[in-house]
Amino acid sequence: MQVVKEQIMRALTTKPSSLDQFKSKLQNLSYTEILKIRQSERMNQEDFQSRPILELKEKIQPEILELIKQQRLNRLVEGTCFRKLNSRRRQDKFWYCRLSPNHKVLHYGDLEESPQGEVPHDSLQDKLPVADIKAVVTGKDCPHMKEKGALKQNKVWLSNSYACTP
Repeated sequence: MQVVKEQIMRALTTKPSSLDQFKSKLQNLSYTEILKIRQSERMNQEDFQSRPILELKEKIQPEILELIKQQRLNRLVEGTCFRKLNSRRRQDKFWYCRLSPNHKVLHYGDLEESPQGEVPHDSLQDKLPVADIKAVVTGKDCPHMKEKGALKQNKVWLSNSYACTP
């Protein structure tokens, strides 16, 4: 109810001259927009810019960044199953990729069906040393995006390039 009240109050502060203008203002002030405005206002308050808060933020930021890094690495070690596209663009097979516990090798391989739980490293046929990875490319920069119709599929694309040793 507070959000609805705030939507109405903010729409009325613009002093709309007609009911249509008022309705238009209400539509522009969606729930997510009100939340963004509230967060912006909270961040601009002097309390968050005070010296003790800034010092605390500066002190805990390295710990928070390290925690985020560890969570991301743990997720890579757990591994993830992806749908695999065949030549006819059907997604009937899967491939699984996970990082080794020592963070030095990516293990990956094809699967016939989506796994229930973790897939052991030894069941994944292919390996890629992390040291050989030159780049990870995502989004529009990914080579897959250049294929006809890739933009229309609205999928997340990921590719990597690595050094091949003869």
